[in-house]
Amino acid sequence: MMDNSRCVKNIGPLRYQFLLPHTAGVKKEIYLLDSPKCSHQADRMLTTTAEEFEVKIPDISYRPFFGAAIGQQYVIMAERNLPVEGMNNFRDMGGYGTKDGYHVKWGKLYRSDHIYNATEEGIKYLKGLGIRTIIDYRSPDERGKYPNKTISPDVRTYCLDPSAHTAELAAQFTSSKDSEDENLVNKIISQKENGSLVNRYDIVMEQYHNFACKKECKECFGKMLKIAADSKSSAIVQHCRGGKDRTGFGSMLLLGLLGVEKEDLIEDYMLTHYNRVKRNQVKMDIYKKFTNDPVVLDYLYSLIDTKAEFIGASYDAIMNAYGSFEEYVQKELDITSEDVVQLRKNYLE
Repeated sequence: MMDNSRCVKNIGPLRYQFLLPHTAGVKKEIYLLDSPKCSHQADRMLTTTAEEFEVKIPDISYRPFFGAAIGQQYVIMAERNLPVEGMNNFRDMGGYGTKDGYHVKWGKLYRSDHIYNATEEGIKYLKGLGIRTIIDYRSPDERGKYPNKTISPDVRTYCLDPSAHTAELAAQFTSSKDSEDENLVNKIISQKENGSLVNRYDIVMEQYHNFACKKECKECFGKMLKIAADSKSSAIVQHCRGGKDRTGFGSMLLLGLLGVEKEDLIEDYMLTHYNRVKRNQVKMDIYKKFTNDPVVLDYLYSLIDTKAEFIGASYDAIMNAYGSFEEYVQKELDITSEDVVQLRKNYLE
């Protein structure tokens, strides 16, 4: 079965780029859909035999999905990174293939940064996605300083704090909104001066190991899976503050349990790196207002960077000890085999 997870990219207003490797010369018909389950007659946008091409769609009021008839095969495709105004890391986890030949359903599982920064237009867009459940991994202090905008009164939020912050990150979370960046910089400077600054990657790697092994984390992510298993028809978004660490682990855990392969789990995680390039530059410009020490700045950047080895630490902790996601969640997260079956029924096709 063709992997339809990487095929559509928005390249401008109403313009989408398709990449369908190894299909040159094969007839393709591309249809515009208003949902992944579109049952009415869809509009055919293009017929081609190329493997890379562009499609321009009409000005529509809904999120576009695409049906692709490729030879004798028909697949649903969509854009992964979604244009939620004010947010920089909102994306759909659908489309990934699994080791047993299924695909994750589009429009059911989302991951993001916090919804605090969403504009009025952004909230309008989110309403159109049909989200009914939010998993918020932020601490009470974070939620107090940066409350999510309300998508709809019908949306239920579950606050599941895994308490996995490192000391440096926790210092930022517990500062006032106006002083958190300065306080974090000063803490790193102080640690450098007194010789207590550890290897800049060790602290992040420890956090990702904690996600898989720490009691509070296991309770948190076990609850997330239970909620996902109960949400039979509603779309779910899980998020923390930036959508990188806590959300990165939760997304990997859920996708891995559904059967998505390691390569795609890491690729999904690494999309955060590309989505946050501009945001990270803004953050570093703020840090430079408080220090010009290259060692301190390098350390600070390591705390907001996204590297494959980070999520790899969590993956390896699970696989080395349990051999599979199924074994891990059943032994450590209080997830039953019935829960696993229900999750796959909910989110695979």
